[in-house]
Amino acid sequence: MKKYLKLAAVLTAVITALSFTGCSSSNKTVADEPETKTEQTESTDGSFPYTFTDIEGREITIEKQPETFIVGNYILNFMLIGGEESLDKVVGMPLDGWEETRFGEYTAMTTSFPEILEKTSIGGYHDDVLDSELILTAKPDVLLINRSQYSENETSIPVFEKAGIKVVVLDYHKMKLENHIKSTEILGVLLGREDVAAEMINDYTSGINLVQERIAAADEEPKTVYVELGSKGVGEYGNSYTGCLWGSIINNAGGINIADSVLDPAEGYGPLDKEYVLTQDPDIIVIGGSIWTGYNTDNDQMRMGLTIDPEMSQERLTGFMNRSGWSSLTAVKNGEVYGVDHGSLRFMGDYIYTEAFAKMIYPDLFEDIDPQAEMEAFYEKYLPELDHTGTFFIKWDKQ
Repeated sequence: MKKYLKLAAVLTAVITALSFTGCSSSNKTVADEPETKTEQTESTDGSFPYTFTDIEGREITIEKQPETFIVGNYILNFMLIGGEESLDKVVGMPLDGWEETRFGEYTAMTTSFPEILEKTSIGGYHDDVLDSELILTAKPDVLLINRSQYSENETSIPVFEKAGIKVVVLDYHKMKLENHIKSTEILGVLLGREDVAAEMINDYTSGINLVQERIAAADEEPKTVYVELGSKGVGEYGNSYTGCLWGSIINNAGGINIADSVLDPAEGYGPLDKEYVLTQDPDIIVIGGSIWTGYNTDNDQMRMGLTIDPEMSQERLTGFMNRSGWSSLTAVKNGEVYGVDHGSLRFMGDYIYTEAFAKMIYPDLFEDIDPQAEMEAFYEKYLPELDHTGTFFIKWDKQ
């Protein structure tokens, strides 16, 4: 039977390799050998006027290289492609609630680039509310937004465009390879960094292709995987995912996601029942972490990501493993327990997590992969000015 499951898992991985799906385009929190640096030089290939289709299928023509932007979302992707100097072009971005809901990213970004705090805030970092008056006052050449910001502010889009503001919709939320590539290509041209964007796309597709090639040739039995978002702490089971985010990554890495049998694909996420997790007895357990409520808050949420040291992550992960009934689980007994940074999804480095999950599932095939080192190298390569100290991937140190 497991041979059939293995075949099904590999077929699913191959089919979905180029088609990540996502729970939502919203940015709301769901509780929601190192390489050389790239020399980033301005493009001189005369790309303008530039006519393209954005993620919403809208044909847009931009006559000349934009000089000013409002970045409604994906400021990290914007700067990874544009470099440190691209921040000088930003005249506005959503700052409200950023510290409270994505503390690690906020701290790393504002400490490394304090001028961010001088930018005009045009809305909430984790909601879709845009301040139309402030946007019209700033009057950027280009307003960059995500899909849910577009749908929630659809009546304002014609007003912005009438004022001469080019509105461009990007998407890194759906975890769809096509959208990652298109969004990065667009940013590359708008920022005059087509070569950097192309290299980044090559890194991404090479990582995904590496995984697919290796698991397609694997003859090992499949492993079952349970992923939980540790935002609610030890006492309450957090969200798991099907067909999106970590769910898509499990499938693309050739694993069997225990959430696929019980979660509604239309919804895409939700907590699994404690008894169900225990009876499924997963081979691998992964807890997603971040800093959702501030670093010094007294809680037992799973902590991962920028600014977090591995000792804290190990401590928090151990807390989850001490849950009632978990000591008898195969994954816990075998030490096949991992922590991953939930905040590292939705950007051009998240292919590293497909590699990470593939290493969990097929460790002998991916001995050469070090996800933590790869993420550090990615930041160092594309935005070395950012203090990227943090914990992005750990294996539980079972005592």
